[in-house]
Amino acid sequence: MADRMPGDAIDAELLDRYLAHECSEAEGAIVRRHLMARPDLATALASFLSDLEGERSRSVPPDPGESWLRLRDRLHETDDDYLPGPGATSGVRRVTGTDPRHLFTLLPSRRSGPRWRRIMYTTLAAGLVVAAVFRVSHRDAAPAPPPPETFATANRERAELRLSDGTRIRLAPASHIRVAADYGEKERSVYLEGQGYFEVKHDESRPFIVYAGTAIARDVGTDFAVRSYAEDRAVQVVVRTGAVAMTGVGRLGAGDVGRLGIDGTSSLTHGVAVDALLAWLDGRLVFHDAPLATVIAELRRWHDADVQLADPRLGTLPFTGVLTDVSFRSSVDLVAATLGLRVRRAGERVTLERIGGLTPSSHSPAAARRAR
Repeated sequence: MADRMPGDAIDAELLDRYLAHECSEAEGAIVRRHLMARPDLATALASFLSDLEGERSRSVPPDPGESWLRLRDRLHETDDDYLPGPGATSGVRRVTGTDPRHLFTLLPSRRSGPRWRRIMYTTLAAGLVVAAVFRVSHRDAAPAPPPPETFATANRERAELRLSDGTRIRLAPASHIRVAADYGEKERSVYLEGQGYFEVKHDESRPFIVYAGTAIARDVGTDFAVRSYAEDRAVQVVVRTGAVAMTGVGRLGAGDVGRLGIDGTSSLTHGVAVDALLAWLDGRLVFHDAPLATVIAELRRWHDADVQLADPRLGTLPFTGVLTDVSFRSSVDLVAATLGLRVRRAGERVTLERIGGLTPSSHSPAAARRAR
């Protein structure tokens, strides 16, 4: 499911679950990208949801069932109008009819296959979808301001977002970012869930701000990374150049790493070799004494793979090594060989098991705490 591209058809059942907030993050990213690439469907969806609000002034209310059937039919129409014509750049789709404020590009993977195509989107369709969902959730509220623009990556995907002011954002897998509708007017605000790297065009009159989890990172002229996945217990900011002001931590300079925990605890580490922490920009994952549970979570994001531990206690085992996005099999085999584990494959699922006499016992209590 997660490897389907925006041009592929999405079924009505998936859209149902998306609107009900019952689908996975990967499935949600599929729907958002599909609707960004098909503004006609986004418009139809917005119209359908608007009808469901119950336009009480209409003498004959619309039939939701009939309207939904019409929309379902449109979901299965071909995407020929969105395929590149002769002489066009292969793999590029671009919604026409308006100039995009921000350009979103899925980066090619080192792994070959037709699913890895470069795609540029305008944000028109994304705004329509968000606006429609907002109206359903707040049907009795006053008219809402323009919605933010949302960009997302699924598992196995990395992307680059060029904002209207020239700021460059690189997104890791399973991440999404919202850009304020009034971006650039008084300030430049974005909202991150996942992991992103920011190369900011500094402007003292219009500060650049990243909201992530419980933290706020304000640019003071810099290149920096922010990590804030839902399962992380802290927001992490890594500064490569310049400086960042981070709430609860203070001012970070080049080579600094700041962390703000969900419990309010914070830390600031100076003189860090940040290249290892930013190796994901080149498709490499560098681990040093990392709990296996953390490694498994990264493998799931970067390879969209079903990786399980036969014994949850294995999650505290420490792993040190470098993994890449080139081969899932080689990455899993390296982890297993390092920790003395057996790899059992059953279809798409991979399970790591103990090997009697070879697998070490669970690591120290400190490692156990890191794994939680």
